[in-house]
Amino acid sequence: MRTFCTEGPVDPERNYFVPREDILTLGLRKVDEWRYFTLFAPRQAGKSTWYDFLLRRIRISRTDYLGIWLTFEAFGEKTEITLLPVIMRQIYFRLGNRDDDLGITRPNDIEELSEFLFRLSQHYQKDVVLIIDEIEGLQNPRALNLFLHAVRSMYHARRQNHVRSVILVGVSNITGILEDTASPFNIADQIHIPYFTFDETIDLLEQHTQETGQVFLPEVIQGIYDNTAGQPGLVNALARDLVEARCPDETEIGLTPFYQTLDAFMRLYVNKNISNVVNKARQHPEIMKQILFDGPVNFTTYDERLSFLRVNGVIKDQAGQCIIPVPIYKKCLYQAFKPLLNGNGEMRHFKDPMISIKNYLHPDGSLDMEKVLNRYAEYVRERGNIIFSRGKAHEGVYHYNLDAYLSSFLEFLGGRVLPEVPEGGGRVDLLVLQDQQRWIVEVKRFLGPDQLERGKRQLAEYLVRSGLNVGYLVVFSNVHNAASQGHEVVNGLDVLW
Repeated sequence: MRTFCTEGPVDPERNYFVPREDILTLGLRKVDEWRYFTLFAPRQAGKSTWYDFLLRRIRISRTDYLGIWLTFEAFGEKTEITLLPVIMRQIYFRLGNRDDDLGITRPNDIEELSEFLFRLSQHYQKDVVLIIDEIEGLQNPRALNLFLHAVRSMYHARRQNHVRSVILVGVSNITGILEDTASPFNIADQIHIPYFTFDETIDLLEQHTQETGQVFLPEVIQGIYDNTAGQPGLVNALARDLVEARCPDETEIGLTPFYQTLDAFMRLYVNKNISNVVNKARQHPEIMKQILFDGPVNFTTYDERLSFLRVNGVIKDQAGQCIIPVPIYKKCLYQAFKPLLNGNGEMRHFKDPMISIKNYLHPDGSLDMEKVLNRYAEYVRERGNIIFSRGKAHEGVYHYNLDAYLSSFLEFLGGRVLPEVPEGGGRVDLLVLQDQQRWIVEVKRFLGPDQLERGKRQLAEYLVRSGLNVGYLVVFSNVHNAASQGHEVVNGLDVLW
């Protein structure tokens, strides 16, 4: 039985996979046309699977090509002198030979690498296709520059030396690393590997269903796609956790285990993909807090912080503004950057320590959300000016304060609060879970009556698609009083605000 691949590259005999023939065919056509090109994408986006499949295709359908894969991942500060020996060891290893097996004169320096590859092509009677993975792993600028000059020389004499194609692979666009315009990038193409489409996500998950009979319910498939934006590594990781850790003996996978998996990825698991994004974001904490909590931040490639975050997959430029494209990244970044408490000891103000949690429960033990939110309204009236910078805070501050407040109740009940979860065909601000129950809570800052009405209608739409009858709209306002709280029926559904 095949499995979901979380370590890459995909082995089609052992793993479920999406063929992505169009991108593979594009790469093979570039090789056929003697083109040198680059492939840059964030980690676990499918780069290693792509070039592994390309090498397989070359072995099968291009028998006059010699594909060689090298990795610079651990090269670090290799110098002009120490770089060449490790490249040569990798070449011989990939070809299954020792240094002296081929009887080919070794190059003395990087500049002679092109001549060596020519002699190698003559020995095998094949054109060389060289794939360099983790190109930015070589962090010595002089050594990297020297290597790229050698690649440029190969390019200009590619038909004479039979180095048909060189493919540079990495997680960041290396053109910004070098100031030397003599690099090969002014003559190189680039291939973009997009995330899975929704249909490709369905295809991957249905392969598991066909082989095992275990079914992902439609709302779970939608939830996986919505939370990962189709990021291949995350799609596989969430699916694998569901089938192996949450539902190994179940015939179908529903929303309850899905929310458990989502929570585990946000709080407990050390997923290298997510950890990498969070670690990159922590290198520029102030701008990340602005993006997360303070509203729109305009993107410009000339801001080194924003450029760094973009090439490492943390943010993207959408219509001139910085967004976090993968929702589960945003959830984890939200957890990483939000304060644990709003001020020293602020948590003690959430509820009277002499009043039991039972006072906020229905007789059946479920949370009385209306009573809990009424208590929150009292708390805000008591503490608002202190915790919200005297009415000048941004919406993100209100958001994580309400999150912390609700979490303080839910931790006693074995429940969870999930921020910005795709639910009901859109993204709700807070999804509150306890046992088999769930509540939708939208958070807004009052900007006028029209905005308030839009918020009510938006919440009602979420309720319809989610199959819930009651939703809660929490509006922060400095022009309303307690009597402004209301209960309204919108499209036949109860909206409390």
